[in-house]
Amino acid sequence: MTRYTDLLRLDGRTHVVVGVGPGIGRETACALAAAGAHVVCVDMDPAQASVVAESIGGTAAACDITDHGRFAQVLSDIGRIDGVTDVVGLVRWTPLAETGDDDWAWQDGIVARQALAVLRTAVPYLRDNGGGSFTFIASVSALASAPGHGLYGMSKAALLSMVRTAAVELGPLGIRVNAVSPGATLTPRMVADPRFTDAIRTNSARTPLGKLASPADIAAAALFLTSGLATHVTGHNLVVDGGLSITWPLARPDHSTI
Repeated sequence: MTRYTDLLRLDGRTHVVVGVGPGIGRETACALAAAGAHVVCVDMDPAQASVVAESIGGTAAACDITDHGRFAQVLSDIGRIDGVTDVVGLVRWTPLAETGDDDWAWQDGIVARQALAVLRTAVPYLRDNGGGSFTFIASVSALASAPGHGLYGMSKAALLSMVRTAAVELGPLGIRVNAVSPGATLTPRMVADPRFTDAIRTNSARTPLGKLASPADIAAAALFLTSGLATHVTGHNLVVDGGLSITWPLARPDHSTI
């Protein structure tokens, strides 16, 4: 008889979480650690990486993820890894017609290009370990329209394309590649910013489950995809939004003030 609860455990494994800032990143690191993994907490803010690592008994690694050489050194220092969860992703609110080439270079760089760099850098370590998993945090903004933040939606759509292709290419190596697409999520930054108050209220009311996701909801999905419960899941995009995206379009803050 299969012991399903045991499949959730990550004891003896080392997992890298890229981007452990307050919200989804920190919660994901906590979730993996709670399942028994040794978590390497990577963040461009050394203090943030240290705080999270100390709280879960992990290892801190200060790294600007756009510095690909530095991330390569982080993995070299670790030596052996079983999985990577990439939570990095910032957004600038600007209508498409008002964006410039520099805006796209920045947005694509912080989402799709950095994700590709993470994947390329980590694949040899997972391959040498006999397999493993990648989980990338995408967004429902990649699935429909993204008014006011179109470049973000475009870059996340590119990320999802990468996930599907990488899943096919890396499957023979025993490497699974998946994504989690949150909807509006009550991160500390969003909750603290009064410009999001009306959007939070409106979207909460429109969500079939009656509330927005918490960072822990997203972390739980990432834990599932990382664990032995998902050993036959790859190339998948798991939407975690309480059903909000099926009531599209989302309410949004005034982009002119963000």
